[in-house]
Amino acid sequence: MATSTSNLLSLWMIFNLGILVVLLSGCGPSMPQEPVPLRVGERTFAMRLACDPASRERGLGGVRQLPTDEGMIFAFPQRSVRAFWMKDCFIDLDIVFVDDRNRVVDLGHMKAQPPRGATESQAAYEIRLQAGAARSRNPARFVLEFAAGTIDAIGLSIGDRVDFDAETLKSVAK
Repeated sequence: MATSTSNLLSLWMIFNLGILVVLLSGCGPSMPQEPVPLRVGERTFAMRLACDPASRERGLGGVRQLPTDEGMIFAFPQRSVRAFWMKDCFIDLDIVFVDDRNRVVDLGHMKAQPPRGATESQAAYEIRLQAGAARSRNPARFVLEFAAGTIDAIGLSIGDRVDFDAETLKSVAK
């Protein structure tokens, strides 16, 4: 009888633990569904997301074409001066650094870098990439990447506002 009661108690605890896990999984912030809309003036862009270390490291690496109405938002858990390089990226990009209030704090252009050469060490490749990195002069919470020429085409300047759901991205950034 004691074994039977013990088994029932164990099953009851496992069942309740399972229900608790299911309930708690719905409590935290959820990742927005991609693509996330971003508006700059009259233009709307469909933005891919990079909200965790792995997706931020991958970025647009491997992408060979980026439509003019698309891009990527990199969301970070805190503001900081940022540096971005072009690892495994085959296309030129425009880069926009944005603060917590959706204001542009810096912007630039990044040229595609040749892939790592057969005789180039990993360290030499990374040094070459870092030499061509785009760096913000001011702390940014978000970084936006667009097809080359977008900044000029939309007339984006430091101090301009970009509209996207920053609060949700802040809550899911890891």
